[in-house]
Amino acid sequence: MNILDLNDDCLGYLLSHLPADDYKNFSQVCRRFRDLFIYRYGIRNRHLTFDISSTRLQLIELCICRESVQTLTIDLDHFNTSRAYGSHGCKTPINCFGTLCYALEGMVNLQCLELKQLEFIITPVVKPFEKIFAAVRNLNELKILKVCTKDDWTFDNVWHLSHLEELQLNTRKIGVSVLAKCCKSNPNLKALHLGYDCVDKNLKDIVPHCGNLETFKFGMMAESAAYEPLARLPKLRKLIHYGVRRKDSFAPLLKSLAVRSQLQHLEIDGGSLSAEEVLQIVQLKGLQQLKCFCLRAECVEMLAQLKQLQKLSLWMSSRRDISKALLKIVRECKQLQLLRVATGILSEHFIDDVAKLLIGIRDEVTQQPLQLEIPTPTHTVSIEQWSFQNSLLHCSPFEADSWKL
Repeated sequence: MNILDLNDDCLGYLLSHLPADDYKNFSQVCRRFRDLFIYRYGIRNRHLTFDISSTRLQLIELCICRESVQTLTIDLDHFNTSRAYGSHGCKTPINCFGTLCYALEGMVNLQCLELKQLEFIITPVVKPFEKIFAAVRNLNELKILKVCTKDDWTFDNVWHLSHLEELQLNTRKIGVSVLAKCCKSNPNLKALHLGYDCVDKNLKDIVPHCGNLETFKFGMMAESAAYEPLARLPKLRKLIHYGVRRKDSFAPLLKSLAVRSQLQHLEIDGGSLSAEEVLQIVQLKGLQQLKCFCLRAECVEMLAQLKQLQKLSLWMSSRRDISKALLKIVRECKQLQLLRVATGILSEHFIDDVAKLLIGIRDEVTQQPLQLEIPTPTHTVSIEQWSFQNSLLHCSPFEADSWKL
């Protein structure tokens, strides 16, 4: 008998007894052996990472199981020739990169691709991002693309991708014309995340091509006129701005957004809200989640007008007691599920006051409990109180790394 006369169960039994190097050689003998290898081990290759410590054997396995890969992270620092003679690094970057691009072309089930380059890199590979985009341009299942780079690279052909639903570009710079073409070629784009100041301030150029955009995250220092065109996004539900901005720069945009009341999630992370900006925010009647910096207790109290609010994260820039303002929010916003206060002065009895208030206004059976996260108390609140839980109130101390909704 020839080994090919054995059935798949017998071949699989033989395969299970081979060392790692040999079972990858086994899969390269013929198409049947490769299919058997994918059937046995393809499931463990659905989510792969190719980083600086990846070996040649891992690259071979990536090529063998390329049709099984659904999520792939590529760290371009693997091709950094300055690491070639150290403990990590690729000694033949051009050959390895070519093999990687070949594997990418066959990843017909790839859904999410993440490209990273976070260290100073020296590589003979010319325009690596352009070549990767060219390799995946015909993958119809690719819906998510994430790019995070430290150095300057070109992305001129990213618009060749045409099936994206989520695009994240955490890069230094990208031409607004390239970004506009990319949005135009991906009409189903629902989420767009841009690195701080990575795009020119002409956001109005991309708005006409983002008819289905629901989430927009970005950061840039600009005049209010540069932000206002975002109000024309017809399906915008979630808006996030981070980093430094000018005072009152969001007021016109918020005023325009209030006309349709479609926004449900708003984060303005960086710079305290002015009274005018808060006045416009409370007009967003459909707002369910809010994260912001406030300077005055009066501004905090105004947020109680957001009757649909479910999650609120606050960072106070002043030293005034905001307990009464927060109690008003708890009383008026009956759907509130999370109240997070990163910094702010609170009464030593604040937790008890919230608990008593909830007992009076919430049904223990039908209402969802309120998760309260506040700075570690410095007065009379005991350790036992932090573990206090009932059907209405869950309490925990705020931690700096949880400053997110």
